[in-house]
Parts: sequence; C-alpha cells; structure tokens
Amino acid sequence: MLICLPLIGILAGYVLMARPVTITVDGETSQVTTRALTVRGALRSAGIQLNPLDQVSPPAGSWLSKTTEIVLDRSRLVIIWVDPFGKLVEVNTSAKTPAGILSAAGITAAADDLTRIDGKPAALDETIPVSGALTLQYTPAIPLVLNLNGQPMTVRTTSSTVGQALWNANVQIRGGDALSLPFNTLITSASEVRVVRSVPLEISADGKTITTYAAADTVGEALARSGVTLQDLDYSQPIESEPLPADGKIQVVRVKEEIILQQKSVPYDTQFIADPDLELDQRKVVEPGSYGIQAARVRVRYENGVETSRKAEDTVTLKNPVTRVETYGTKIVLRTIDTPNGPMTYYRALTARVTSYSPCNSGVDKCYPSTAMGIPVKKGVLAVHLDWYRLLKGSKMYIPGYGVGIVADTGVYPYNHNWVDAGYTDAEFAAGGVVNGTFTVYFLAPFPATEPWILP
Repeated sequence: MLICLPLIGILAGYVLMARPVTITVDGETSQVTTRALTVRGALRSAGIQLNPLDQVSPPAGSWLSKTTEIVLDRSRLVIIWVDPFGKLVEVNTSAKTPAGILSAAGITAAADDLTRIDGKPAALDETIPVSGALTLQYTPAIPLVLNLNGQPMTVRTTSSTVGQALWNANVQIRGGDALSLPFNTLITSASEVRVVRSVPLEISADGKTITTYAAADTVGEALARSGVTLQDLDYSQPIESEPLPADGKIQVVRVKEEIILQQKSVPYDTQFIADPDLELDQRKVVEPGSYGIQAARVRVRYENGVETSRKAEDTVTLKNPVTRVETYGTKIVLRTIDTPNGPMTYYRALTARVTSYSPCNSGVDKCYPSTAMGIPVKKGVLAVHLDWYRLLKGSKMYIPGYGVGIVADTGVYPYNHNWVDAGYTDAEFAAGGVVNGTFTVYFLAPFPATEPWILP
C-alpha cells in the first residue's frame, strides 16, 4: 500500500497538468488539450511536425506554462519567375505576401513592381491563401524614357514590349508616326523610345494626289515612309534633301529619257570656176552636187510624260556631201542697142526693178542732196545695192525711158539685188514722169576694171 501512494501521486499530477491551448496553423484555428511542457511538445501532441523554416509564435522552445495560444505559419515551396528573362528562383518560406516571399528570396521589390500569383495579379502586401506550393511571377518596373517630338519624360513600366508600354503610358500612336523602336521590341533594361509625330502631307505623283501623314526630317524620308519611291532620274519639288515644306505639298516628277536616231541632210558647197569660153552671165553645171547625210544620237528627256529637252550626244556622217561645181562665163561679148540718143554698146543686160528718188524723196525723213560718190543727186545719177556699188562704182547704165546714168549712190533693197534707183532733182521728181517698173537695164562698155564677172 505504501508503495502505490507515490505512483498514484504521479498519475494524479499528470492528470492535473492537462491544459487547453488554442493552435492556429496557417490561419486555421483549433482547440487542443495538452500535458506538454513546451510549444514544440504541444504541437507534437496535436500531430503537427515542425519544419526548419516554419514560423511559430511563441518560439518552439518556449515553456507552455504561460502560453494559451500558438500561431504556426508553415513554410512552403514557392517558385519565383523573375522577368524579363524568366529566371527561376526557388524558396521555402512561410511568408504570406508577395513582398515577404520576394524578401525571403533576397529580392527587394519596389512599389511599382508587378507580381502575379499563379498568373493572377497580386498586390505586394496582399495575403496569399495557403494552398501548398505556388508560383510567383515577379516583373520589376524598368525605367523607360519616352521622347515625344524632342520632349523627354521618364516612366517606370512593367510592360513587356514597347507597344504595351506606350499604351499603358497613354501615348497614342497614329498612322505615320515614327518610332525609334518597333512595337514588339522587348523591354529588358532601361531604354529610350523616340516618337516623332507625323504631319499631314499632300503628295502629287503619277497623276494622282495622295493625302497622308508622315514623320520625317526630309522630303526624301517622307516619300519613302509614304510608299512613294524616286527611281533613276526622278526628282521631287522640294528636293529630297530639303526639310518638309510648310504647306505639306510635295510634287514628284517622273523623268524618262530615251535615245533616238535622227537623220539630217548636210548641205553641199558650191564651187565656181571661171570659163573664158563661156559668155558673161552664162553658167554651166559641171557637177550638180548632192546633200550629205548625218545620223545623230539624240537624248530626249520627258518629265511627267512631257518632252522637256533634246540633246545630241554624237553625230555620225553616213554620206559626205558632194560639192556642186559651176562654171561662169568670162567671155565679154559687146552688143549694140539703138536708143533715142543713138546706138550704145553694152556688155551685159539684166532685168531689174527700177524706181526713182530725189534728195528729199528717198524713203526717209531726211534729205540727202549728195550721193555716196560725192556728187549731187540729179537726173543721170543711179543708186544700187552696196554690193553692186562696190563693183560698178562710176560705170554707166542705160535704162529705157530714163536714159544713161552713172552708178554713184547706194540704197537699201531688202528683197532684191536687181534693183536700180534712178535719180532726179526734187523739182524733176515733183514734176512727175519718173520711171517706175521692171526694165531691161543695159550695162554700158567699157567692162569695169573691178571685173564684176558675177553680180551678187
């Protein structure tokens, strides 16, 4: 009996040590009765085995005598996908928020970083329900400089591409705007995107007018961005290297050149040979002569379908001209004509236009009383073309209805060298009866020393 008393006391003490404890595991609370002396023992008695990275409060080694509530946050495997390169980081942690999980992995998240739990967005401080292993996607915000027409601004973006970043920054891109980076460019580090806003353009090309928008520094860039190409000799107004015009109007000129062969005749020369056996003013064709032929390569330029120039590049003679050869008579045959003043001897007779003049009636507003030879203008003075005057000066002619005159003056006869002006005094001219018409003019002997074999 005495031996059983201590055993009974021990059993009674053990029974009296049982106490209630509230245990919360990952947010799930339950009541247990335990006779354990420590927190670890209480958890063990509840069938809960601690892992090294579990978080327990109070600590697992604490005495249970003063503890009525135990909170346990179990650790779990979290796979962290780190953008932008998809790096995988595994961490066992009891943290319940994305920020805590990242911190456990040695990653300090910024407020504008993006996290997703199993593909769904989650705030950094959001409590994550416990459901075993999970995957956390971490996208750090990357600085992105948006340069809009030379005005830079910096944003931090978690977008994966340039296009998404512009959209999220409320930067609208319209057709014709120019980007320094394509929309689908991945953002993996601090970058700059230059946006050049397009301007309205009116491009006239190929008979049509194109209204479009383009962002460019020069006319050439604007045409290229608008799908209008300049080829070969084409040019634009303004030219390609100039800045865009203020009115936005660009004219494209299509240029085409072609080479054509063009033939032309080459005139022949005429050679005159004196023939002493041929009478004066008679001619004989020895060689009729013929035209030569030349072929020229001609570059023809067209602008917008209209010919603007022709330029001969080289010329080839296909046939040389043949010189015409004529002989002219130098045989003087003196003949006689009966006139009211008696017979007169002449060496040449030509049909000529004969008109009359006087000092103050010579077709100009001024009076010329003297002739080119220095004698007074009067009846018996004849005026001829300068070419004749040089050959016939001082020689005599007989004109029917007028009489004999001496070549002593010059006149202007634009249409005919065979023209003789018969001189009168002003009084004689006013009296009327002057000659006017077409006559046979007789060149009186002797033959001049100037030898006028051929009259111009």
